[in-house]
Amino acid sequence: MNNFYALIYLTRELKNRCIGTEFHFSTSPHKNVWESYIGRNGSMSRLIFSSNPNEAVLFSDQYRPVKRSNITKFFNELTGKKIITINLAENDRYITLEYDDRFELLFQVFGNKPNIFLIRDDKIIGSFKSPEEHIGKTPPKPRPASSPPAEFKEGLSPKKVITKTNPKFPRHLIPAVTEQYNLDQKSSDEVREITLMLTEAMLNEAEFRVLKNGNLCLIPQHLLPVENLKTFDDINAAIRYVYYETSRERRLSARIQSVKPRIETAIRKTESAISQLEKADKGLERSETYEQFGHILMAHAHQKPEDHSGTITLTDFYNDNKPVDIPIKPNKTIAENAQIYYEKSNKAIRNVEESRRRLTENKQKFKQLKKLKNSMNSIEKVYEFDEWFKTHENELDELGILSKSKQGDTAPYRKLKIDGFEVWLGKNARSNDHLTTDAHKEDVWMHARGVSGSHLVIRMNNHKEMPPKPVLLKAAALAAWNSKARGAGLAPVIVTKRKYVTKPKGAPAGTVRVQREDVEMVKPQKF
Repeated sequence: MNNFYALIYLTRELKNRCIGTEFHFSTSPHKNVWESYIGRNGSMSRLIFSSNPNEAVLFSDQYRPVKRSNITKFFNELTGKKIITINLAENDRYITLEYDDRFELLFQVFGNKPNIFLIRDDKIIGSFKSPEEHIGKTPPKPRPASSPPAEFKEGLSPKKVITKTNPKFPRHLIPAVTEQYNLDQKSSDEVREITLMLTEAMLNEAEFRVLKNGNLCLIPQHLLPVENLKTFDDINAAIRYVYYETSRERRLSARIQSVKPRIETAIRKTESAISQLEKADKGLERSETYEQFGHILMAHAHQKPEDHSGTITLTDFYNDNKPVDIPIKPNKTIAENAQIYYEKSNKAIRNVEESRRRLTENKQKFKQLKKLKNSMNSIEKVYEFDEWFKTHENELDELGILSKSKQGDTAPYRKLKIDGFEVWLGKNARSNDHLTTDAHKEDVWMHARGVSGSHLVIRMNNHKEMPPKPVLLKAAALAAWNSKARGAGLAPVIVTKRKYVTKPKGAPAGTVRVQREDVEMVKPQKF
């Protein structure tokens, strides 16, 4: 949605729609969303900006009344000011709205921390996110243009050649372009020529398509014949469609992830309990043996053990009067030992009865959990999840799905949520050890690279895939914040699965060895 070529067309579209409109007010109806109400000649509309890193976007939308009365307003200095012009930076994804009286709104539509800056006389006087970090500073500047190399070394990957030829080429389209043009089999010069051809097409004959996979595409159908989900006459309509669809999917996914993995974990634990409890009837065999030993001992209660070895050999009248060795406590009489075996027999029977009761309960619980999980399969809308949750909330609570675990109250590390995913964060070296030890092998493990700091784990509930990219980047930013790299502009953070993290024998607390890693460059941030 926010690739450079989409923003070229969006800027043109916004000029037609917004120049001359007057700023009424702006607010934030949802987290990471900013809305500005603008009007002209009695007609009202909205400008909408998302600062979510995974869906940073700006577009125009129709008027809709504000739902709440007690709202926080942003950039009140612009009230009554008109938009004079709108510009896109020449080589970067910054869109500037110029207002009367030298005011500007600068939209940073990219990066880990998209934002809006209110500027006057080349100084930031307000911002949508983290104003305390930005007010009084110089606005961010676009990156300088870079010239593509005159020639390429052979052996570079198609992706490398494409991005070096045109750093602004939409990254999400590179796999489809590589497959369509068989770039893996072409020389670097051929890849370069195809890149330039497709770039020219996006500039001069763009089609506004939403592909079947939900991605926005400006490359014409005849040059990239990938199946469309929908086509549009203008870029604003295409961006608006993609934003609302992905936003709904993201909110729905976060809600489902807050419950479904817990149900799946409960199902696995209940299955394991059932498997163990089904073996409980073997306790009846032990009970019978204990009772027989008690009877045999009582039949010889008048005797005294001949030695103190802890075993007595007696006639087993339950087995053709063959000798049997019965373990006993030498410091007790034969009768007292017999009583011990009677008590063991009774205890074994009680354990079997309790296990049968628990087996019945767990089988019923298993059925309930499976039914709950299956009932989630038909949920496709956020409101459907909300209705489902309201209907099943008491049942979820009774089954322990919504209850805080005892470990959560006593864990030696911090716990928090990032977009529905449970995250563990170490407090110190010893806490880091506990955290890494407690984590599952498929959990995602993070640590700021090259400096001391907290270990961080994203709980994956035994899922082998990685979490969504926005979750990964937020967690990495948090790991960087809780390290010696906190003051850095950008910090490298190790990202790997817990199964690739080991502790060297005898190493100090918090020391680990990482066998396989990726690195994310993020700005340290506290959530």
